[in-house]
Amino acid sequence: MSAKSSRVICVFALIAFVQAACYLPTAAPSQPPPPADGSAAMQTALAQVTATLTQAAGGAPGPIQPPSLPEATMTSTSLPTLTPTVTLTPTVTLTPTPEGAFISVSTETKCRTGPGKAYDQVGGLVVGKTVEVFGRDPSGQFYYIRNPNNPATFCWVWANYATPVGNFAAVPVFTPPPTPTPTSAASFNVTYSSTEVCPPFYGIKFKITNNGTVTWESNRIIATDQVTAETKTVDRNTFPNLVGCGVVSADQNLEAGEIGYTVTSGFSANPAGHSFTATIRLCSQDGLVGTCLEKTITFTP
Repeated sequence: MSAKSSRVICVFALIAFVQAACYLPTAAPSQPPPPADGSAAMQTALAQVTATLTQAAGGAPGPIQPPSLPEATMTSTSLPTLTPTVTLTPTVTLTPTPEGAFISVSTETKCRTGPGKAYDQVGGLVVGKTVEVFGRDPSGQFYYIRNPNNPATFCWVWANYATPVGNFAAVPVFTPPPTPTPTSAASFNVTYSSTEVCPPFYGIKFKITNNGTVTWESNRIIATDQVTAETKTVDRNTFPNLVGCGVVSADQNLEAGEIGYTVTSGFSANPAGHSFTATIRLCSQDGLVGTCLEKTITFTP
């Protein structure tokens, strides 16, 4: 036999020996002795299960792995955007209605002892002042108020310049007092006296003669230069006699038969040759209240 054939025979013999070894019976693994307590049956069953798993796996059993669970997939869901709705409640400011009745005037208004020009002026209601109304005349054209110049007394104002506020339905109607009878007790005479120069101003002085029996305590002058349309108004509780820039005398009042003077504030233009209109009002009490009388004159200095 050749050497090559001998090598072939040896190879096949080796292969046959390996295959035969693979089919030899496998000795069962030795089992641990049963425990001494009463759980022998349970241990035996557990050993059989272990042997079965070992044979199936071809070796010693490894740790039992829990089944793999599919990985959870998180799906992002877009939520709608919520826009809050805010409802604003407007703030309402409530103006309480006055319980009484009140008036204010748009221009200075005379307050008289009765509802009409025939009655004496005893006070005046100025712009910006609000007063309570306590009564009205039957025509509704005059209101009865507390005298702004003497709150202890009452007087009547014309409703033409008045703005009413409040509950006028509850204002009572008063019967006005009788119209006063004209009397010569209150009387005076007024004339232009002179122009007093106190540079750069010009004052117009008036001479007043009390030819009645009422003593005059206060006076008002409203003088207008008809050429320049300049008007000067002044109220006083004295009767000053002005010469130039100086006061010669200042009577506190004008008693019956007495002569006194009063003068305007300064005009900016020389009044010489200009036509003037002046209204002079005298009253029996300070502050232009009490019995009052006025006269209007026209003159040219």
